[in-house]
Amino acid sequence: MARQYRTCRNYGCRLTDDLVYKGYRSILLENELLQVMLLLDKGGEPVRWLDKKSDTDFIWHTRTGLLPAHSLYPDYQMSYLGGWQEMLPEVSETHVYRGAVVHRGETAITPWDYELIREDDEELRVRLTNRLRSLPLFIEKTFILRRNDALVRIEETVRNEAPVPIEFNWGHHLAFGSPFLDIGTKVEFAPGSIVLDTATGKKREWPAAPGDGEPRDLSVMAQPGTSRPLLAVETPEGAYRLRNGSKPVALEVRWDRNVWPYVWYWQNFAADPNAPFFGCEYNIGLEPFNVPPKWTLAEAAAKGAALHLEPRGELSSWLHIAIKEDRGV
Repeated sequence: MARQYRTCRNYGCRLTDDLVYKGYRSILLENELLQVMLLLDKGGEPVRWLDKKSDTDFIWHTRTGLLPAHSLYPDYQMSYLGGWQEMLPEVSETHVYRGAVVHRGETAITPWDYELIREDDEELRVRLTNRLRSLPLFIEKTFILRRNDALVRIEETVRNEAPVPIEFNWGHHLAFGSPFLDIGTKVEFAPGSIVLDTATGKKREWPAAPGDGEPRDLSVMAQPGTSRPLLAVETPEGAYRLRNGSKPVALEVRWDRNVWPYVWYWQNFAADPNAPFFGCEYNIGLEPFNVPPKWTLAEAAAKGAALHLEPRGELSSWLHIAIKEDRGV
């Protein structure tokens, strides 16, 4: 936890804590290349992921942006500001499971504690923890930042604190929009990646969209007003890259595909006239999850697809997010 008289440095790997940003407890992780601000009181989610050299922030904010917490709007959708969230124990919709109300993205809307594990010139390690309210699960994730490196390593462990087995869904809701993503952005998956439309059961090799007729190229962004379905991508490498020819940097995401085998590909090109965006937002989501799109925990458990922990058991995983130099397409 924070120490009141901890010496603070302004070079190398460093942490700035005891911050309040727009009413939320926050911490700032930083090195020579990167600045990351995490909102501890709002899921530990990043509100800033800034490449210093190019002044490029990869966090997309909706038109409303970050609003103060309010008791009338405590759920995931009504507090959504865009950007990236940890989703546990439910990733699709709030419902009742085993007598508990499992909220969509409980870990994204509840406060996290933090502990400084290491801070010196060469490396910064900060551990965030959250004890769930709906299910007897405890999650910890450690952010690791090294000197002169624009890669953030996130190591995570979920523990079952009960003497009975527990199931859950888990993943990362990573959404991208302005200022980095625009109509010139391209999405890259490794050769051999497969695109799945769970509504029809049809598949095609990336970047072709499943369906009849001439396939659409899913690696390029659509014109504003284009409506596309929610799809899933299964990729052999557990990685994707976002590139924008007008930007000098690209974003690369890698993850443990043994835990998160599906990438939900959410395509919202300012086409949805209803809540929550009302045609205002041009963005996509590329979200590693353990289940295909929109399976609830109850459905996943019934189909044997939910993650499962034995009594007092645990499961570890990892996520890497890197900023890469890019000279354009």
